[in-house]
Amino acid sequence: MKIENILLPVANRLTDDYLAGDPQVMRLFTYQPFQPSSYRKRLAWLKERNYPQREQLAEGLLEYNRRIGNAPAALEAIEKLRETHTYVVVGGQQPGVLTGPLYTVHKAVSLIQTARRLTAELGCEVVPVFWIAGEDHDLDEMNHLYIPIDETRMKKQKLDLPAQGRVSASMLQVDRDAMHRFAAAFFAEHAETTHTAELRRWVSEAAEMSTTLADWFARLMARLFGRHGLILLESSLPFVRKLEQPVFRDVLLHNRRIGELLRRAEEEINRLGYPSQLELASDQAHLFLYDGGERQLLRTHDGYFTTKDGGRRYSLDDLLMLLEADPERFSANVVTRPLMQEHLLPTLAFVGGPSEIAYWAFYKAYFAHFGVQMPVVQPRFSLTFLDGAAARLLEGFGLRAEEALRDFKGWKESWFNSLPPSGISERFERVRQSIRQLYQPLVDEVSQLDRGLSRLANKNLRILLDQVTFLKQRTERSILARHQTSLKRIERIETVLLPLGALQERTYNIFSFLNKHGSDLIDRLLEVELPFDAGHKVVYL
Repeated sequence: MKIENILLPVANRLTDDYLAGDPQVMRLFTYQPFQPSSYRKRLAWLKERNYPQREQLAEGLLEYNRRIGNAPAALEAIEKLRETHTYVVVGGQQPGVLTGPLYTVHKAVSLIQTARRLTAELGCEVVPVFWIAGEDHDLDEMNHLYIPIDETRMKKQKLDLPAQGRVSASMLQVDRDAMHRFAAAFFAEHAETTHTAELRRWVSEAAEMSTTLADWFARLMARLFGRHGLILLESSLPFVRKLEQPVFRDVLLHNRRIGELLRRAEEEINRLGYPSQLELASDQAHLFLYDGGERQLLRTHDGYFTTKDGGRRYSLDDLLMLLEADPERFSANVVTRPLMQEHLLPTLAFVGGPSEIAYWAFYKAYFAHFGVQMPVVQPRFSLTFLDGAAARLLEGFGLRAEEALRDFKGWKESWFNSLPPSGISERFERVRQSIRQLYQPLVDEVSQLDRGLSRLANKNLRILLDQVTFLKQRTERSILARHQTSLKRIERIETVLLPLGALQERTYNIFSFLNKHGSDLIDRLLEVELPFDAGHKVVYL
């Protein structure tokens, strides 16, 4: 398996500058990623801290990972967490149907490879933990995936979910027949291969043992990554809530201060010229509360906490008493979840996507308020799978994968302009500009002579320009008609590399690749040591 490491700009500008080591942005973080000294310093800091809940954490993780059928290697990794010299790299994602977009798989690969590397380099045990955000209630983000229906087209397929309000993925019951129908429809759109039957069995068995989307997701992730030691942690599990109880208490008691520190961070980020990645409101409590099975955002008002819909009002004492009696009623948001994570896990590094890293730019002072230091914040690996057929198409155009991924639109324009007669589109555009330059002064003069002629003169100019545009378009279509074979090949390249105009990882699902390239594709990928940096990895299959 050949790997090509290339540099692509990250969609988030703050994250891009962070990865480039911009000194101003680096002040918002504690460590620079991928630097050996960063992980050694973080390890030294962790060794001075105490994690008394290791036993409870290990017991809870063992029970959950056994229930979802995780592999012996993952259970062995959990046992290591009982030891004070074991640390973690952590990252996560909300559950998605059939594991969701490829970037979820990329995160898991990143965690496993990073844990292996740090274990070897630091001389201590480092295990990978995947945090399943089952408490997330944005089901429209989780209920679908995209399927290639031919060489140039994709279609969206949705899982039928019952009508719901703000119900978490871990609480919403999903009909097993709906999961089986979804899987059948998914594989029906794929060519039957020697791997299809096995993959169908994986998906069907996982669905048969699941009652929620979070369960189905966890079982499939365990099937794909468990043998490589990936520990799965589902955020809404009762034992997790119990262990997080002290942190929920601190967040309630220090709620105003948290808001102040986040707003200061926002001011600094804005001062540096970056937009706010987080939507911060002055009345946010940065917690959710389950009420009637729905996950309600808490806000502050006149010394009280209220649900977002205004239906419930609580005093601080009310919530502290409720927390003591029933911690499962509480849920973190994007701001407080990292603090929960830091309390639960001896974290060497957090692995996230571009937007997640930009969120962490807000957290340094807020963490320090609670006596906590930010871990190394490291980007997940970003991969593009490229099979032999697509590689040959690129070669036929003399196009490198890096060039295509960087600016495919620009390359297509250059390719078209190179077709005979060369530069015809540019010449049409020059004619348009010349007509406008020559005709506009005459339009202005006529309008001054007779204002009643102004509208007619401007309309006349538009007609002339439209006629040039019309001829240009007809000419372009005529040229393209002579090159239909090449155009189809270009569309195939675009569907493979940049489906729906975005990187492959935003659209494709891993089961499409497993069906074509083998159910052991993940295993083969994890046998290769990927470059430990922020480069984009092109994986030649």
